[in-house]
Amino acid sequence: MAMLPEPAPATRELARRLLARAPELANLLRDTIVQNDDVYATTDRVAPEELLRSCRDNMLRSLQSLSGQVPDGDDLFDAARLTARRRADAGFPLESLLHAFRLGTEVLWAALLDEARTSAPDALGELLDGAVQVMQLMDVMSLATATEYRARQSAAQRRDSERRQAVLEGLLDGRGGDPLVADEANRVLGLTSTTRLAVVVVGHAGPSTSPSHSPADALTALGFASQWQLRADREVGLVELGSAPLSRLVGQLGRVVEGKAGVSPAFTGLTESASAYRLAELALDTVPEGRAMVAAFEDRLPEALLAANRPIADRIQEHALGQLLVLDPDKRDLLLRTLDCWFRRDGAATEVGDELNCHRNTVLQRLARIEALTGRSLRDHRDQLLLRLAVLDR
Repeated sequence: MAMLPEPAPATRELARRLLARAPELANLLRDTIVQNDDVYATTDRVAPEELLRSCRDNMLRSLQSLSGQVPDGDDLFDAARLTARRRADAGFPLESLLHAFRLGTEVLWAALLDEARTSAPDALGELLDGAVQVMQLMDVMSLATATEYRARQSAAQRRDSERRQAVLEGLLDGRGGDPLVADEANRVLGLTSTTRLAVVVVGHAGPSTSPSHSPADALTALGFASQWQLRADREVGLVELGSAPLSRLVGQLGRVVEGKAGVSPAFTGLTESASAYRLAELALDTVPEGRAMVAAFEDRLPEALLAANRPIADRIQEHALGQLLVLDPDKRDLLLRTLDCWFRRDGAATEVGDELNCHRNTVLQRLARIEALTGRSLRDHRDQLLLRLAVLDR
């Protein structure tokens, strides 16, 4: 904190005389604040007795400082800091708090001038010359107030964030079925038992150590409130859908998420949070490596079935594709793309050829090659099912 200059003798003497009038000046300051600051005039966050207390304590400290009579061992800024903490705790705006200190400067300066004119006219000139000392005192007190307010506010925000994180972790870990946990979560997160929700899991290339990737702000701007938590190489969000369809959230996530993400079905009731989290993770796991995509669980049920049963999915790959898997990667991928396109085009070889820029006869030759390598017939429904599942899992 900046060192204060020594007040001029005239200022010290006038301030000493005003010490006896500190309660009167505190009442005047309170009235001045209420008359000149709309927030103070209408708020219910600062009780009248609290406002008067802060006016009295800060006025007394100001006069003690100007008169050189701050008691030994006392903190000159204790009243200012206490006022800042109480206003921050009440959620009172800093702008109005600092406005009150500016009004306090006016009241104090007017009282010094009045005292000089009334009882010490010869000191008026010296007081005016030392006006900067009065202003510096009030500036330093305002700075102490603002610094304490912001520190208190930051600490409160950290506590609030930690509490939200703890609540979210409990929900994702399956404790939402406990009525006490659910009640606290609804209160802390601002939810109700009928709030429509979805869980989103965003995958990152490596471990995330900061919330910079969080899409919370972008989603808020798009009308979706959300709470996020970092977990290893992924980030998990609990998103409020409101009345919006899930498809709108999926579409908006595609604009704000880099890489891949999985989205659970919509649900209400916090007891479903943990199961929704698992479904969102499954949806994420259906997205192939290196591909940027937002996957909604209900749009990828077959892929999710495979992702949920990795040993079975691997066996399907081996059993369905056989010798095709041992081809050179370029040849293997060309045949798999052809097979995938053939399934999507419902077996229309001409359309497949148009999509892959080749003749339909080339498509038929590739399909025959696939049947030979896999030992599967594209006319057999069970073989088709195995091949479809194998292609889905690539």
